[in-house]
Amino acid sequence: MSPPRFQLIAVGRGMPPPVRELVGEYLHRLERHGGCQLIEIAEEPRPPKSGPDPLSLMKKEADRILPHLAGGGLSIALALDGEALDSESLARRVGRWRDEGIRPLRFLIGGPDGLHPELRRATRHALSLGPMTYPHMLARVLILEQLYRAS
Repeated sequence: MSPPRFQLIAVGRGMPPPVRELVGEYLHRLERHGGCQLIEIAEEPRPPKSGPDPLSLMKKEADRILPHLAGGGLSIALALDGEALDSESLARRVGRWRDEGIRPLRFLIGGPDGLHPELRRATRHALSLGPMTYPHMLARVLILEQLYRAS
């Protein structure tokens, strides 16, 4: 059995009901186009400001993500400083990766503080959803919608 065409690896569990419904709808739609697997990674609790620094929390999250990057495919970080593509450009890029036989395409969404630098180095590409900052739960919906358009 071949892997799904896409994987969405996201920090954070337990989406609010409206977000869960939208994510579920796009996952269902993507089934016709090779499928998409959602992998949720536990978010490290963010203690008061006197607690651990964000980098150490991001490192713990990265340590839980890294095992999911093994076994081929292509990992793409979603980050503010990533490459900004319009929908048509992303569709062409996804199509090119498909034609090259790359599977799965893994899209990584960090937690409240983003992705640890070690994890960013483990990815070949970084994409931006635009210059605005989105809640990491909403970023799931945005990238799934773009992947559906690209399929």
